[in-house]
Amino acid sequence: MKILYASYRYDPTNPDLGSSLDYECYNAFMREGHKVEVVGPLSAPTNIFERIEIKLWQVYKRIIGKSGLKFPIATAIRASKMLRQAVQKTNPDVIFSVFPPFFVFGRSPVPCVWYLDTTFLGQENEWPLYGKLALKLSIWEEKKAFNYVQKIITMSEWLKQEIIDDYGIDSKKIKIAPLAATLPKSMTTFEDMSILTKILEQPIKLLLVGRIFTRKGIDIGIDIVVQLNQSGLPAELVVCGLNERQVESEFVKFVGPYKKSDPDQIKQYVELYKNAHLLIHPARFEAGGIVLSEAAAFGTPSVTNNTGGLATTVKDGVSGIVLPKGSPASAYVSAIIELVNDPERYHLLCRTTRERYEKELNWDVVGKQLVAILENAAREYQAGQGDHDK
Repeated sequence: MKILYASYRYDPTNPDLGSSLDYECYNAFMREGHKVEVVGPLSAPTNIFERIEIKLWQVYKRIIGKSGLKFPIATAIRASKMLRQAVQKTNPDVIFSVFPPFFVFGRSPVPCVWYLDTTFLGQENEWPLYGKLALKLSIWEEKKAFNYVQKIITMSEWLKQEIIDDYGIDSKKIKIAPLAATLPKSMTTFEDMSILTKILEQPIKLLLVGRIFTRKGIDIGIDIVVQLNQSGLPAELVVCGLNERQVESEFVKFVGPYKKSDPDQIKQYVELYKNAHLLIHPARFEAGGIVLSEAAAFGTPSVTNNTGGLATTVKDGVSGIVLPKGSPASAYVSAIIELVNDPERYHLLCRTTRERYEKELNWDVVGKQLVAILENAAREYQAGQGDHDK
């Protein structure tokens, strides 16, 4: 099968760009033996209309103090034109992208598949960012893209339901493929699984991975470790991210961020997961949460809450604990203390966390899921064309 990979922003051969999702999808298709051609990423604006529109949205943002249109209409027109030209040149069996602009004004005689973690409306309901006009146009673009593509792949049950409820899309058109860990296979494969055994010694070692201080709940994470120590359970927190608020605490250490393409840095990054008893992820909104899948690779359970798609990435009681949406630090503290006081339950959770990684949260598995969906989209499209010809 020949796949045309429509790359909007990131070079899919570079693992350091974005969350490396483009990179993992691209390589998954290559591993499965398919030929992959790339169109994009889009360069800087190439015409006066695009430059003017971008400037207008920058002014809009300054005036109202909220985000403008993420995918300018002129850029979507250019992306759609690029896609049509690439289709004529490469004659693919199917088109794939993780960004919608290519599909907004699509007129390609080839089936299209869109893989996404959230919609604009879904995000806005959980974590408002956009001005009214920008949001209205973003939703309009998404509706056009949803109606154009043959298959929609979401990363969570939450998003699937959002698309059905908010955009009126038929559930049969939507498939789910969870967000897999983006770590080298060599670092997550162990001949002796005893390396994943975690001794519950004190202080309890907590890990939080995230760059956006408020949305990722880094402030909540700091409250959690402080309250644990105040309650009599010695604990320490390592935050892999940016110390934007210059936090100083004897219980908290900031490290990283790390480049996954750098051999030395990724080793340091992986050691964080190996050394942690628990990953805490008290995000106020998270569409998928790739770090939860990465933690699962090392048998490190996650404690999180049911916002966005987190309840899909973490299965409550299987690969961690999923608290109610918006839970305060005290709820995390209670859950952690209960788990630490029940070592048998904790060690069982470590084992089932790793098992879930092996069965659902690695790119060998998810890559095969994506390929199967693409192949099915191509077959259904061809069958439909055959019926139309009759």
